[in-house]
Amino acid sequence: MLVYQVLIRLLSPLIWLLIVVEAVKSKDGKRFFFEKFGLRFPTTKNASKNPIWIHCASVGEVKAAEPLIRALIPKHNILITTNTTTSKSLISDLYGEQVEHCYLPFDWPYALRRFINHYSPSRLWVMETEIWPNLFRVAEKRKIPVSILNGRLTAKTFKTPNWLQAAYRISLRRVNKVIARTQKDADMFIKLGANTQQIEILGNLKYSAQPEAQAQIRPIERPFILAASTHEDEELQITQAWLDLKRPELLVIVPRHPKRSGSIQKQLAFLGTTLKVASKNEQPNSETRLFLDDRIGKLLPLYAHAQIVIMGGSFVAKGGHNILEPAAFKKPILSGMDCRDFEDEMQLLQTHNGILQVADYSEFKDKLQQLLQDPALANQMGESAYLALQSQKDTLKNYLSALKITE
Repeated sequence: MLVYQVLIRLLSPLIWLLIVVEAVKSKDGKRFFFEKFGLRFPTTKNASKNPIWIHCASVGEVKAAEPLIRALIPKHNILITTNTTTSKSLISDLYGEQVEHCYLPFDWPYALRRFINHYSPSRLWVMETEIWPNLFRVAEKRKIPVSILNGRLTAKTFKTPNWLQAAYRISLRRVNKVIARTQKDADMFIKLGANTQQIEILGNLKYSAQPEAQAQIRPIERPFILAASTHEDEELQITQAWLDLKRPELLVIVPRHPKRSGSIQKQLAFLGTTLKVASKNEQPNSETRLFLDDRIGKLLPLYAHAQIVIMGGSFVAKGGHNILEPAAFKKPILSGMDCRDFEDEMQLLQTHNGILQVADYSEFKDKLQQLLQDPALANQMGESAYLALQSQKDTLKNYLSALKITE
């Protein structure tokens, strides 16, 4: 711990420089600068005193915490801190004025004391992996109970220098509760130094943000297969595999970024009049082979009525996209290998046999053909994906109970 304290002081000039650079780059730069240094914070209303303080490092943690935050908003004052400007923007989009936001000051004791004096939080919930030694030390001195929610650690934590692991170990002793996602995560926290008596395993909180599969008007009369949230090269490769199958169904492609529509149309120009494009006010007819739906916000009706969903962003190095949405509509899902941004979701659906992950486009074509020729198998996959989601539906309720919070 002593090494940590010495280093953050020695490295302060560099940290100051990095904060200044980030502030200059950001549209929210002035506020980012003052709050990271602990110099000035937004004015709070009296009603917002003693809030529940939730720290979400970045966008991923904000999304994971969303079901918990929405459950708390009606009866509790919420203060959310983040490290990045992008996560601050997301919070504004999600909650508007319903919560307060502040950038978390860097781990300097003086900055953290000023922050706590300003907000007087009643408790601190840290999402997932953030362990800041001085943050936890100052919170303990101010008698603010600290909990780690949706806790997860990776093997990388144990590849850090011994002095940093020692600082983590001391910090975890100051934590009142660790709610881990899995037994593996719990074991990691114990290995790092957490008290086994303070650990609970309640699953992944973000599964509580399950999309509601509400009734959707059928957008296309013909039976169709959906390739959702595709990226560059996926459209062409999926189309070529689809044409090789010579199927009567329609292929619908929804690109992740509609602004790419022009380049996609050029790639698929060989389809001639059998390609229809939504932004041109064109509708598929009996001769259409491919419908490019390059509009925003049209995925849910397509998920609801597709026979099979092909999840884009997974056949190229993009990390995949949200596979829980089609699962909520009981759809069989085909995915490529790159789902690094949705590893937990992939594991959940795979455990329940609710998704097929393929190594390349050749295997993709074979599996797609298999599902199309065996509707019973496709339906079973879709049901399994839905049941996987249902198995997690009590996660939020269990978190609220463990945290002794009433909605």
